[in-house]
Amino acid sequence: MDGWLYDESKHCGVDYSKAEQARAYEERHRKFRDFRKEFDDMMAFLEMSHPERLSLVDLGCGTGAMAVYAAEVFGQVTGVDISEAMLAQARAKSGAGVANLTFVQGGFLSYTHAGGAADVVTTKAAFHHLPDFWKQVALLRINRMLKPGGVLYLHDVVFRFEPHVYAEQIHAWVERFGAVAGEALRRDVEAHIRDEFSTFDWILRGLLERAGLVVEKERSADGFLCEYACRKVREIPTA
Repeated sequence: MDGWLYDESKHCGVDYSKAEQARAYEERHRKFRDFRKEFDDMMAFLEMSHPERLSLVDLGCGTGAMAVYAAEVFGQVTGVDISEAMLAQARAKSGAGVANLTFVQGGFLSYTHAGGAADVVTTKAAFHHLPDFWKQVALLRINRMLKPGGVLYLHDVVFRFEPHVYAEQIHAWVERFGAVAGEALRRDVEAHIRDEFSTFDWILRGLLERAGLVVEKERSADGFLCEYACRKVREIPTA
């Protein structure tokens, strides 16, 4: 492997390669998230017909919160995560006998999709683990993973405020999380801002465009947690 390649296994922010952090993930997040409702809201947002005919790849699937629900309606689901500790939680949650759900260790930069091209790629609360240069590389790889006209659903922390007001905006956002979910999650959010790689909306849009993807729909309730439904509109040649 070339020495200049980014190492996704070196976790930024919270280290989810550790089993105790993987076990604590949902416990913390369930204080302010309803995973079933989030999945149902995503499906309504994407307005997909006949998902039972479609294949889906969930990149950065974590503990499988979305992949497990997706397997109930999509024809084939592959959950991908760099952390074996997170995947262990996902496999335990899904149980045995779910023929259309597979979990694979891999990252945005290393996962190789087997079989035919995917109809849908999703990534939720994971893309910020990559610096912007490597976000672009990941989006190029996602383009090649998708069928022509395929859909990328991207949900992450993306900054929509003007750069010069960053301090007041970030401070207020961190304080809101602390008030809702407690001090432990407040510290996690501080670590996210300090150590991870969330980017501005205008940067992300440029990366998507250069990866042959067009934003068809978007929404954000707070200017931080943002959703994008993107369509593959052109093929990207390999290097």
